Amino acid sequence: MRLRFLALFLFFFFALSPLFAASVLGFWKTIDDESGLKRSIVAIYEHDGKVFGRIIVTFDEQEQVKDTIYRPAARAEKLPQQPYMAGLDIIWDMQEDAAKARWHKGKILDPKKGKVYNSELSWNQERQCLQVRGKIGPFGRNQFWLKTVAEDFPEDFTMPDCREWTPKIPAL
Repeated sequence: MRLRFLALFLFFFFALSPLFAASVLGFWKTIDDESGLKRSIVAIYEHDGKVFGRIIVTFDEQEQVKDTIYRPAARAEKLPQQPYMAGLDIIWDMQEDAAKARWHKGKILDPKKGKVYNSELSWNQERQCLQVRGKIGPFGRNQFWLKTVAEDFPEDFTMPDCREWTPKIPAL
């Protein structure tokens, strides 16, 4: 009986693990904590078994498109070499922890401040969104990113094929 239970548990554990991975991958809308306005769209993608996140669209104060990966304009002025915001990897090296249904041990960059934090990603079932946690030691802060819909993208925007991407970790 125990062997059967263990076999069943292992089957479901490994069968559901890819479903968790898929739940964080895709396009996510970031929301400003203070104003509640959308700030950017981040593509979360997998490369060599780790998860990364790249800004592909940014928005201005009126939620109008500021720039895209195809027409970058704004720069991350607090970073060395001041790379474009659109096209910047802000999440990198996230490792899967299927037992806790999260990605962890990675980094997240606040491009406006030029600061890097330890990070975790997980699906928040209650809010139906991606929970993004930045941490310094035991202290941290959560942001909740929303799954994008077609209306979030510019009309002429071509969805990128993230499967072909190679991570570009910014110089810090």
